[in-house]
Amino acid sequence: MSETGPIRILYMEDDVGLARLLQKKLERAGYLVDLAHDGAEGLAKFKDGCYDVLAVDQKMPNFDGIEVIRSLAKSGTLPPTIMITGTGNEQIAIEAMKLGAGDYIVKDTEGGYFDLIPSVIEQVLFQRRLIEEKEEALEALQQVNRNLALFNLMGQKFAATLDLQEIMDLLMQSATETIGTEGSSVWLQHDQGGLICRAAVRGDHSRHLVDLRLATGQGIAGWVTQTGESTIVPRAQEDPRFCREIDEIIGFHTFSVMAVPLRVRDTVIGVLELVNKVGGDFDADDLALVETLTNPAAIAIDNARLVEELYQYTQELQARNEELDAFAHTVAHDLKSPLSPIVGLARFLEEMYPQMSEEEIKESLQIIARSGNKMANIINELLLLSQVRATEVELEPLSMTGIIAECLQRLAHIIEESGAEIIVPDKWPIALGYGPWVEEVWINYLSNAIKYSGDSPRVEVGAIEQGDGMICFWVKDNGPGLKPESRKRLFTEFAQLNQTRAEGHGLGLSIVRRIVEKLGGQVGVESEGIPGKGSTFMFTLRAASEVV
Repeated sequence: MSETGPIRILYMEDDVGLARLLQKKLERAGYLVDLAHDGAEGLAKFKDGCYDVLAVDQKMPNFDGIEVIRSLAKSGTLPPTIMITGTGNEQIAIEAMKLGAGDYIVKDTEGGYFDLIPSVIEQVLFQRRLIEEKEEALEALQQVNRNLALFNLMGQKFAATLDLQEIMDLLMQSATETIGTEGSSVWLQHDQGGLICRAAVRGDHSRHLVDLRLATGQGIAGWVTQTGESTIVPRAQEDPRFCREIDEIIGFHTFSVMAVPLRVRDTVIGVLELVNKVGGDFDADDLALVETLTNPAAIAIDNARLVEELYQYTQELQARNEELDAFAHTVAHDLKSPLSPIVGLARFLEEMYPQMSEEEIKESLQIIARSGNKMANIINELLLLSQVRATEVELEPLSMTGIIAECLQRLAHIIEESGAEIIVPDKWPIALGYGPWVEEVWINYLSNAIKYSGDSPRVEVGAIEQGDGMICFWVKDNGPGLKPESRKRLFTEFAQLNQTRAEGHGLGLSIVRRIVEKLGGQVGVESEGIPGKGSTFMFTLRAASEVV
């Protein structure tokens, strides 16, 4: 139906004179009228034209009025239609109305029915407007019902899972399909501040996972998080809040954005963004729909994150309990080992002191002192392990030359007793770390290398820049090497290399691992297990840009 301009009418009438008279009368009344002189011509013109009203004479060649109306009704294109029939043919007119005609007019011989046609046209158009308004209201009601069904279904799905990724996928898919957008993304608050994009999808349902971060308040999502308000941005590229770097990273072009906060109680935990509505602009109805959809989704996301955190905490607690068992076993064993000679020799001295020579007494006291030192070392390393767990340190450029010199000074008595040869480079690359902790790493590596190198220890230390921003430091010995099964036990559960030969206490390599990982690096070992070729123990630290 024409919304502007005059109403267009197609009048099918085989009587040319009557047709032209009616055409002139209707045109004087402000209508535009096209004529067709039989049913076939009328159907052809209707197909090619755009008409608001159809007036059809019953008696026409090449399809009469009933056949024309029936043909149009079958194709679903019947416009507001008036059936014009002769006197005594009211039954045909009623049949036409059953097929969908809006009204009928009965011809009279004097042509008085001409005066009725404009009012009938207005009545037919009014009826059609009522029908269209009723259909629009029905469609709106059906849309409300569809939305309620969607909310109910999505609420059930959200409640049925505690998988965070699944919940985010359901939210994005339902919002993208319902609104009709090219893509969507979910941004969640990060523990360290700002937002992280946990997932994104495109309109073709392909998941495009990204690990993008926004600083606090950055981007449209950051603004929504800070204000707690939804927003529609029709021209995103012109908005000062828009973060263009995101498009550059994921290879996407954003034209328009709708962003809605994910709110749990009074806290915004994240943002749902929809981008580029297909075939139009985002509007208030879209916003209201998505805001309703995000309410149960936000609760489900919050619950899933709590479960995820609880699972991680449980896993960490289980690992710590297992580690604590191994720790307790190792500490008990290693504290008992030096304690036994202390107690035994003390009792021996108490009973045999009068009969012992001065040399025997001195030797016994030296053994007691050495055993006491071993226990003191164990306690010191336990304190160090506790410190590493609980303390956060600031990384700084290290003077590795000074650290190595201090280590060699601390190990001087071991080096002298073993006759070890220590090969140290003249220059070191500069790494970031915490000096006291890194010194303990070197102490453990060097002392183990000396202990396990046999009768003529030869220990070489060095470093190499890896090219990935990390520096690998290493200690190589000339001992018997390590078998694969021994290498697997290193750095875990406080394992010793060899309980029967080791003079250490089993905590060292575990402490090394904890220190290096706390400083952002990794530990490792290489060995062929061939006597004389020894082993190479390594650890990595971040390279520093400054020079000390």
